[in-house]
Amino acid sequence: MSRLLLFAACLLSGLTLVAQVTDIQNYRTIDGTYNNLQDIDLGAAHTELRQVTSLGFADGYSAVGGTDRPNPRDISNALFAQDDDIINDPTGLSAFTWVWGQFIDHDLGLTEHPGAPLMIPVPAGDEHLDPFGTGEMMIPMTRNAPAPNTGTSPGNPRRYTNDITAYIDASAVYGSDLERANWLRSFEQGKLKVSAGDMLPYNTTTGEYADQLDLTAPHMANATGISVKGFVAGDPRAGENPLLAAFHTLFVREHNRQCDLLAVEHPNWTDEELYQHARKIIGGQLQAIVYEEWLPAMGVVLPPYTGYQANINPQMMNVFTAAAFRMGHTLLNTEILRLDNDGEVIYQGNMTLRDAFFNPFAIQETGSLDPFFKGIATQTQQEFDSKVIDDVRNFLFGEPGFGGLDLVSININRGRERGLPDFNTVRADFGLPRYNFFQQISPDASVFTRLLSTYVDINEIDPWVGMLAERPMPGTIFGQTVLEIMKQQFQNLRDGDRFYYEVDPILTAEEKQRIKTTTLRDIIMYNTDITLLQDNVFGALAHTDICDNMTLNLSGRVRTFSDVPLDEVRMELTSGSSLETQLTASGGQYTFSSMPFCDLNVLIPQKNDNYVEGVTTLDIITIQKHILGVEPFDSPVQWIAGDVNGSNTVSTLDLIRIRKLILGVETDFGAGTPSWRFVLGAYTFPDSVANPLTLDFPEWLDFQSMHAADYQSGFRAIKIGDVNGSVNPANAEGSDKSLVNV
Repeated sequence: MSRLLLFAACLLSGLTLVAQVTDIQNYRTIDGTYNNLQDIDLGAAHTELRQVTSLGFADGYSAVGGTDRPNPRDISNALFAQDDDIINDPTGLSAFTWVWGQFIDHDLGLTEHPGAPLMIPVPAGDEHLDPFGTGEMMIPMTRNAPAPNTGTSPGNPRRYTNDITAYIDASAVYGSDLERANWLRSFEQGKLKVSAGDMLPYNTTTGEYADQLDLTAPHMANATGISVKGFVAGDPRAGENPLLAAFHTLFVREHNRQCDLLAVEHPNWTDEELYQHARKIIGGQLQAIVYEEWLPAMGVVLPPYTGYQANINPQMMNVFTAAAFRMGHTLLNTEILRLDNDGEVIYQGNMTLRDAFFNPFAIQETGSLDPFFKGIATQTQQEFDSKVIDDVRNFLFGEPGFGGLDLVSININRGRERGLPDFNTVRADFGLPRYNFFQQISPDASVFTRLLSTYVDINEIDPWVGMLAERPMPGTIFGQTVLEIMKQQFQNLRDGDRFYYEVDPILTAEEKQRIKTTTLRDIIMYNTDITLLQDNVFGALAHTDICDNMTLNLSGRVRTFSDVPLDEVRMELTSGSSLETQLTASGGQYTFSSMPFCDLNVLIPQKNDNYVEGVTTLDIITIQKHILGVEPFDSPVQWIAGDVNGSNTVSTLDLIRIRKLILGVETDFGAGTPSWRFVLGAYTFPDSVANPLTLDFPEWLDFQSMHAADYQSGFRAIKIGDVNGSVNPANAEGSDKSLVNV
């Protein structure tokens, strides 16, 4: 079977039936099926998590384990209470690290179907959760429902399903089911829906906050109920905090930006073609950021990529989702910094994490993503350790004594109910030696003595507890156990994905290289108004220090509007008081390496030679027809090429100058008109302007006013006088230079 027809009824405005055709050889399905053509459900949504460790169920197949271990809340209070608000990561990683981790986590795994209640008793007199000493308080929790027809006997132990696709495929942006994916689409020009301010759409009939609720909108989590209206995204947890919502919004913007670029390159592509190709690019960008930036920043080094392997199972491991990848909870910051473009706190101020949970008004208040990205770029994340901030240990979704929860207790209990064995057994299952003494887990006396007094038996430590307590390995923020699990899981995700961007069957070699070298910083700069951000956003850097630590490798190409490279263009780059110049090489390429970013002023292309090249009587005829209204110009290029006297219009005066040039009466156009003019590559002429010469279109790159997306966009060249486009700079002798009687 080479093609799969997926038909889904999707109520768009209550009316439309959508049929989607997906080429399974070349494109991902929304639900992840048919990635592996030998096992079509491998890594797909609603398939079972991998069970790679021994089972820790009390009865061997279903009952909650760890019944002889201490109460989870007692463990939380004894080991994880953080007295200091800030225990910074000693490696200097920024808060981007944990936020990106959460975003990727929500692209990989979701096991949310509730099962039986599993309440966690709160010790009587608990300072935060039972301050009135009732002895009756409970931390609410439910078991994850088992996979269908599992957990019935020792020979059929309880399993769990992943409700979304396992692959790093941007399912957090697009969804893992066709109904959600279709609701998020505009079905125009390949783009996704947005609301005012280029934000995520709301769950309303128009996607705008002020309008009526759309009862067909996909489900979104709303733990606090602050508002019944909220953002809709590819993953239901997108509104959990404004930093996470900012990442969801960022990649919706990037998808739509890619659609604009693709539409220019492929004007005949349909909405479906634009959507699917942009989706490939976004998925590739997420993969490149994970493997080229994020994992290396944390010290997770994988073997070199050798290509797709159909025998690799990319699905999430139960121990990964139930314990190891919950590592971000120790990295969280209490305060969410909100900074303006100059690095100053915005007038609305910063906010606490506890006030941001499922609060859609946090982004509405600023009206922009920029303050959040600027804030986490300067903020160092918390250390990877057995300490967790009060915002999620004592105040999650509520105040003390009034519904407050404890994420630490829930994580411990989650491992028990998901059938994870003890920490030492997990290590043995991954081929690591068991620990015999508590000091081997961590030599820090404040850690191992508390472990000893809490558990007594080293073989009873809960896996999540041991993973956070374990001393970090050299060159990484993780202990040995988490590091090994991270390596195995992310290598499986890369090697077991037939559509991993480096081997994707549709992406061109140029697109793959562009994806590989596009950083998270680049994507932020493309889609926000931020003008200054460090190259590596996973390393925290104060705003005032960015200029001292940042250089720019500036490169691009100069091409005609017919995409022919233009060599020997003089590129003048001013940096501070200095001037750097070079001529474009073969292929129209220019490169300025390691330039001090904050000192850059302007890059100007210039070329003045052979004015008559490409200019013929055919151009005169074309201009005459335009002036007479017989055949008006149909492109901005013709207008610019026809204005040879620099008057910002095209008239008989321009014809006179061209005649003199062709006849040899003049050697140039006079009035300081160059032989070539240039347009910044990222610029698009508006369709509605009658005379584009009246526009202030960018003919050079001004670093003080241009957007970061313009830096590497290169330039488009226009030969003045050549309105019919006959010049061929790649083969000057082949240009049309014939002289017809004038």
